Amino acid sequence: MTTAAVITVAVFLAVCLVALTVFLLFFSRPGAVGVRLREMQKKKKPTAQKNPGAERALEKAVITAGEKVPMPEKSRRKLRMMLVRAGYRKNSSLLVFAGVKVIAAAGAFLLVYPLALSHTHKFFASMLLAGLAAFVVYLAPNVWLNEKIKRRQTEIFHALPDVLDLLTVCVEAGLGLDAAIVRIVEEFRGNVLAQEFRIASTEVRAGKPRMDALRDMGERTGVEDIRSLAALLVQTEKFGASLARSLRVHSDSLRTKRRQIAEEAAAKTTIKMVFPLAFCIFPALMVIIIGPAMIQIYDMFFKVIKK
Repeated sequence: MTTAAVITVAVFLAVCLVALTVFLLFFSRPGAVGVRLREMQKKKKPTAQKNPGAERALEKAVITAGEKVPMPEKSRRKLRMMLVRAGYRKNSSLLVFAGVKVIAAAGAFLLVYPLALSHTHKFFASMLLAGLAAFVVYLAPNVWLNEKIKRRQTEIFHALPDVLDLLTVCVEAGLGLDAAIVRIVEEFRGNVLAQEFRIASTEVRAGKPRMDALRDMGERTGVEDIRSLAALLVQTEKFGASLARSLRVHSDSLRTKRRQIAEEAAAKTTIKMVFPLAFCIFPALMVIIIGPAMIQIYDMFFKVIKK
């Protein structure tokens, strides 16, 4: 009976450890407070000395490799917009991204081909495996970029209510829209959405029409709520409506939308719990409930057969 208890406890602990590992890897996300504390800690840490010459040479090599990649103009514009939505606005970002893909794919091919040839001793099979590895590595940056865009858009979506509340308060206090945007940039320094407002404010001060700057901000982020906010500000300025009242109505509709999204996510929890129950909890329960009985049945049959 002691052996059965030890086996049961060991299996239960192993299943719990696997479930905890899967949860930490795929489902745990840092909260807003944790992200803020990490950013503060990064600012306090002294920056390590870097070698600008080596970085410049590496960047030049990557850009040179990116220039060799043939790319249609439509794909180039689409990729540039994706990089902008991910937060990379430099002119060289497109070439650096393309160069990294090419260099990574070439490195994967040169790494996998000798290993495959040493194991299979077949040229075509080794070339096929190396080409498949290079293709997967070539597409991996696109997956990373899409995930980067989603994370940035989620951060903008969560920061929008606070920014919108401050914008409403500033407008109701008598500030103009430009002054309210400057106030938002000062108060939410370091925030992704505040950076977008700062770019829009800089474009307006440089002589760009405010309507165009706000529309470009909506296209630049790719968040539907920012596009609707930009359209609201443009229509309010165009028709001369009350800006404070429009912002308050938009804020209420945005909070209603967020509540509906939260209710939808809560409704999906029941379906999402099926897989952890089926693969993590039920096997442990089966082992705990049926395990000792199976061991006793095995011992009983073993004794009967032995007699």
